[in-house]
Amino acid sequence: MSQTEKHANSSSSDALQRLASQNHQDDGAPADEQIRGRAYELYVERGSQPGDGVEDWLQAEREYYTQQ
Repeated sequence: MSQTEKHANSSSSDALQRLASQNHQDDGAPADEQIRGRAYELYVERGSQPGDGVEDWLQAEREYYTQQ
């Protein structure tokens, strides 16, 4: 894996973690867990390939909030 790929994967992971922490609510709201779980499902569905974590998270959020 090249340095560029490593940086891209690290950046995606960092961004995903920031998004997850921004969505966290003090009351332990289930939204965070449901979105995290769906993002993981999307990751697995696309072959568990790294690099699209932010898009997986955003897609999971869109799905969650359109169902509310």
